[in-house]
Amino acid sequence: MRYDFIVFGGTGLQGKICARDLLENGYSVLLVGRDSYYIKDLLNHKKTGFMKVNLNNQKEIVNAIKKSQADVVVNCAELIFNIPIMKACLETKKSLIDLGGSQKITLQQFKLNKLFKKSGILNLTGCGSTPGISNIMASYAVRDLDSVYSIDLGFVWDSSIKKFVVPYSIPSIFYEFTEPPIIYFDGKFKKSDRMVCTGTYNFKEIGKQTTYCIDHSEVYTFYKYFKNKGLKDVHYMAGFPEHSINVIKMLIKLGFNSKEEIEINNVKISPLDFTTKILKKIKMPDGYKEIENIWVKVKGEKNNKKVNRELNCIVKTLKGWEEAGSNVDTGRTISIISQMIKNGLIKELGVYAPEAVVPHEEFFKQLSKREMYVYMNGKKVN
Repeated sequence: MRYDFIVFGGTGLQGKICARDLLENGYSVLLVGRDSYYIKDLLNHKKTGFMKVNLNNQKEIVNAIKKSQADVVVNCAELIFNIPIMKACLETKKSLIDLGGSQKITLQQFKLNKLFKKSGILNLTGCGSTPGISNIMASYAVRDLDSVYSIDLGFVWDSSIKKFVVPYSIPSIFYEFTEPPIIYFDGKFKKSDRMVCTGTYNFKEIGKQTTYCIDHSEVYTFYKYFKNKGLKDVHYMAGFPEHSINVIKMLIKLGFNSKEEIEINNVKISPLDFTTKILKKIKMPDGYKEIENIWVKVKGEKNNKKVNRELNCIVKTLKGWEEAGSNVDTGRTISIISQMIKNGLIKELGVYAPEAVVPHEEFFKQLSKREMYVYMNGKKVN
């Protein structure tokens, strides 16, 4: 069978959300992962297939892409696999989209720009909620400004029941909270302490919440695309409710984020892999609902007048998507942009971040169809 899309990381949370959204829009999907047990419901659909692939094996990645015959490769796997999957796409000459997130890996990805252009394909990196929605909101905010001084951005969220539920990929969370963040300050990149941007602020729909400076790719891509407007400062901040951040800090303190393998009953496993598997078994309590605010604040000038713009994308637990919580904004966003690539709405070749190529109007329209709403200075955009 020839598929419209192949989704790597297809048995993980974001891969499942993305695949479901693609299927509900009439497309066929080959899901790639380690265990089909987690996608039994999706595999009941006549337009799905499953392939077990070891992402540490480059040949298996290439063979999966070839077997799928897909027009677009969708990477929802952990960010450490971004480069191997990019190289497989270069070999198979297939365009690719991923969730991105890490500055370090994003820099490596842009080094492959010339090869992607020469091969006549696209890699669009950072296409989830943030990076993703945040990038496109920032692009929308600065589009008509004569100059831009600073961009602050991030996310905050909360839940109706104050119990720990895995917010999103736990390896990504551990990385973000242990990797020293790089900020763009006064026109220069500098390694910082995550406490430098720590503060408690009042956020739309969330209320007061404390944010922390973490490593994120928008700091680099905003510099790349908006430096011509005089951009001098970019800070990325993440906010978690206390009942979530306290558990995350405890796990890190106890070493559950370690990648060093240990032996248990003659089986070698790293604490990180063990933690990831155990946390997957945590189920949402009955009646559990989430709300997330992805926010961007821009300071600049237009017609010699100072301009402040705040954009918020508000995402809530949706009926029929309860198990996804607010994660619908990541998996469904990469689905939206994947469809744009397939349908020719994004035609650029090379390596890009979404703020450079995704059309605002159509993107916001698709978010609205999925009950994800964008506001600028309190006024609804979509």
